[in-house]
Amino acid sequence: MIAAEDRIRKVENVDELINQPDLKRKQGAQPQQRSESPYPNVSRTISTYSISSHKHPLNVKPSGNSFLMLDNQDLIQARSNSLGSLNLFPDDLIMELISFIDDIETLKNLSQVSKIMYAFLYDEDFWKQVYIKHKFENIEWRGSWKNTVLKSNPKNQAKIKLADNLLCSDLLYRPYQISQINYELIFKNIINEEEIYHNDALQNNLRPLPSGRIARIPESDLDLQQFNDEYHDQPFILTNNNKDRWPQWSLASLLDRFPSVKFRQEAVEWNLADYSTYTKSNHDENPLYLFDCNSIAMKTLRQEYQVPQVFDQDLFKYFNVNDLKHNCRPDHAWLIVGPKRSGSTFHKDPNYTSAWNAALTGRKLWIMLPPNMAPPGVGADEEESEVTSPVGIGEWVIAGFFNDCLKIPECLIAVTFPGECMYVPSGWWHSVINIDDSVALTQNFVPMSKLPNALNFLKNKREQLSGFHPSSVKHTLDYVLDTLLAGEEGQDKNEDIIKLREYRDQFNSLNLSDELIDEDCGEMSDLPPMPIFELFKQLMIINNKSEQLNEGLERLIKIELKNYERLTGKSQTWEKLIETKGEDNQTASAGGFSFGFNFNEDESSDEE
Repeated sequence: MIAAEDRIRKVENVDELINQPDLKRKQGAQPQQRSESPYPNVSRTISTYSISSHKHPLNVKPSGNSFLMLDNQDLIQARSNSLGSLNLFPDDLIMELISFIDDIETLKNLSQVSKIMYAFLYDEDFWKQVYIKHKFENIEWRGSWKNTVLKSNPKNQAKIKLADNLLCSDLLYRPYQISQINYELIFKNIINEEEIYHNDALQNNLRPLPSGRIARIPESDLDLQQFNDEYHDQPFILTNNNKDRWPQWSLASLLDRFPSVKFRQEAVEWNLADYSTYTKSNHDENPLYLFDCNSIAMKTLRQEYQVPQVFDQDLFKYFNVNDLKHNCRPDHAWLIVGPKRSGSTFHKDPNYTSAWNAALTGRKLWIMLPPNMAPPGVGADEEESEVTSPVGIGEWVIAGFFNDCLKIPECLIAVTFPGECMYVPSGWWHSVINIDDSVALTQNFVPMSKLPNALNFLKNKREQLSGFHPSSVKHTLDYVLDTLLAGEEGQDKNEDIIKLREYRDQFNSLNLSDELIDEDCGEMSDLPPMPIFELFKQLMIINNKSEQLNEGLERLIKIELKNYERLTGKSQTWEKLIETKGEDNQTASAGGFSFGFNFNEDESSDEE
């Protein structure tokens, strides 16, 4: 009997899988999930067996193999001879000690002391950190971080093999194991299933999906009003049959245009030619991901695509005042390039913004969870200001957390294909894995439907704001106060304007260095909190958005009341009632307000 997964993979026509009539969409896009679906609800559980069989190049074994050497005195003595006094320490402490050595020549010599020490100094991430620490200005990528730092020829690399079970260490074995992951193989059933949904969408043959999937909606079927009314709270994939809808960028075409332009790749900044060489031959556990918004090339590329109309309403654009000199908006538009196996660990987008992400080249696997549901294997404090997760995506997958996610009914998993655009609602946890070498575009934005959430973040989570820089905020604030609000009546009584002036006075008294005032506020803790909430409100008013602002502020009050009740277990309305009753005897004779509920002290105490 053919398994359901295999049937999905082998059939060419999805109608062979189902015996129900087409469920055509009526009057535009349909809601996200349905209880009944014509598609088989197949298991998406993955097996990681295929990556456990990779042998380490130096014959390092997993830690469990150490039990096989307990009675082998020859191996025990050989390990002792190789490590000397360091043999007394566990592997993680040995690596910690080695990490304090800064001199590259010393590290090279240390790696030649013995075969086991060579294995300890074989780790790619270790040499990546050495490269970053020494801030190399030029790169000649030589196939590995170690060869690149030592400027050695890969062809002359020593052919070293350790005796079986001489070195059994997950610390050394696991990174190599993860670097060999083949996500296309691991996720093949999910990819094949998603390809059916993708092809159906291209043919405008959309049907209700099984649970845990993400709906696809043609761009022509969804307008801004529908988006704000019905779809802003749920991920969906925007599709378009027009092959020219998005720019036809690939790493190769970008390389032809911008070979010498420097782009930001996480902790390094290389030109595209060097990064292209790196993507073809790296063995990183977590390959470098190009995530660039400020390069010269990006300024050109921004003119070559059009934001989908349903995502074009963006209230954060009001942080751009008049011209670039008075622009304090955080970066919000990025070019993303990454080799297969690269991606992003679980996170929420900054400042409670929503996002869209258009895949131009390559397939991406998405794992998404609602705001109130932390992903398995990911820890966060109550305010979600500190998020901790495994070292990287691969570690998270092979540790079993992906399969744990599948057990959560609210978890959504999908694959975007070139030409498709994922919508990520504000506050949603999401992780992305590049199945192929990929190029993508993404932008963060705040639609009207998400204004109350953004206002709540700006007002009540100031310590989590990121992307705002004191220098640009100060320029914008000065312009607003001295030009746009000059001569306005009632400024002295307006609490927001008072706070803006107080911040300006504090800022001017600090005499900050140019370097410090250009820092991201998310990296700073010693400066007074910036009045972003108050500034944003004034900017909306200046741009004739008072009605929308007031609507957002009214909904903000409801959010704050709900959060207060969640954190304290008490109703703020009830507490005001009790407070009023306690003051009743004093205020009634003076004409003060009373609810008139005539509780006596014992009754009110019991209720409280």
